[in-house]
Amino acid sequence: MMSDPKTTFKEGCALAFDEEHWQKINYSTGCCEQNFAKGKVNYRNLELEKQRAYTLRNKSLLGLEKLLVDFETHFNENGGKVLWARNADDALTMIYDLIRKEKANAISRSNSTVLDEIELNGFLGKKNIRVVETQVARFVLQKGQRRAYHPVAPSIHLSKEENNAILTESFKLKPDSSAKQMVNFVRHQVGIETQDVPICITGANFLLSDTGGVVLTENEGNILKSTSMARVHIVVAGIAKVIPNIDDLSVLLPLTSLHATGQSMAAFNSITFGPAKKGNGPEQMYVILLDNNRSELLSHEKQRKVMSCLHCGACVSVCPVYKNVGGYTYGTHHIGPVGTVMTPLMEGLEDFNYLNSACALCGKCVEICPVKIPLDDLIIENRHLAITEKTGNSRYDALLKTMIWNCKSRKKMDSPLFIKKLQLKRFFAPLWGDKALPEFASKSFSQQWRERNL
Repeated sequence: MMSDPKTTFKEGCALAFDEEHWQKINYSTGCCEQNFAKGKVNYRNLELEKQRAYTLRNKSLLGLEKLLVDFETHFNENGGKVLWARNADDALTMIYDLIRKEKANAISRSNSTVLDEIELNGFLGKKNIRVVETQVARFVLQKGQRRAYHPVAPSIHLSKEENNAILTESFKLKPDSSAKQMVNFVRHQVGIETQDVPICITGANFLLSDTGGVVLTENEGNILKSTSMARVHIVVAGIAKVIPNIDDLSVLLPLTSLHATGQSMAAFNSITFGPAKKGNGPEQMYVILLDNNRSELLSHEKQRKVMSCLHCGACVSVCPVYKNVGGYTYGTHHIGPVGTVMTPLMEGLEDFNYLNSACALCGKCVEICPVKIPLDDLIIENRHLAITEKTGNSRYDALLKTMIWNCKSRKKMDSPLFIKKLQLKRFFAPLWGDKALPEFASKSFSQQWRERNL
């Protein structure tokens, strides 16, 4: 997590005026929207299917406690082991203990927001444990010492030339390599670097309560390859990932793929029920169920709906705020509309209240959400909560009250121009930022009205 997310947000908002950044992000997110538009024609009634998904996910949240206990029971019966982590520190301690037990000096990992949430790479780096990213985009970002910019397309902010420059510097790849050549090279390099890595750490798309299964969906096949080569497979999953049974996947998996990449189904969909009984596969498998303040979020009757998120990234791709300020500006690993709702409630309104302003309330995220999460309403609810708990900017609140007080009086509104300018400069300017202050008309409304109606 950023040391000072508020400063990160304020400074990052300057990207809204960077035309090159705007063009790259809007081109990439535009491709995502086009793919979705092409893919949704496969549904006769998409809204009905989204309603089914909404019902399934909310039913899971309402029965979460029993589903989690049943998952643990069945997963243990399959030969695996479930560990419960109250927070990120607990999860990292568990992971490190398992790494030490295997005497490993390297692990491989998948593209997973929850692994970013616990800051796995930074923690293991301090312990001198090498981390191998298995997804192509994240592998490139790691070599360039950069973080993911989007939950599904981590390097969405980089051009082909920028990706090429990173690989050229790291591996002396030809500077004029094509996209296909770069992908093939990275896949080959990932295979080399994961060859003798004994532990693979992944997230999970869903957890099946009735059978103790872990559902993984991907397009590159690197998760399947890495987990089959490793001796130990560690899954880190938020507690809200559990669903009742395998039949629910017939609704949830196609919707996830459609909204993530426009596909009818992802290229690779697998269900792992525990360590391998014979043949290829891990000898040991652990699932770390992570709370990390999700219980606090679930205690909010309205905002808990956000926990039904499929993490498809569709709301991020259509969000006008994200398209202008990018992924790093949020100062948190859960970005976009979902992160705007989740983070203040999970990490604290006092520190992340600024995210309440990172929304235009345009409703595009609500329109595209595959599980019909009313994100705009939830953000408004967060804003209301911030006001009632007095976690906002006290100077800004005082300024608004003063403005309301002035606006209720025609006499005050008609005060001399120099007084209004002085008030604006002294009280409003410090909160307005670096932008130019608005100009008052030379004549008040009352003066203009009298002149026009004489």
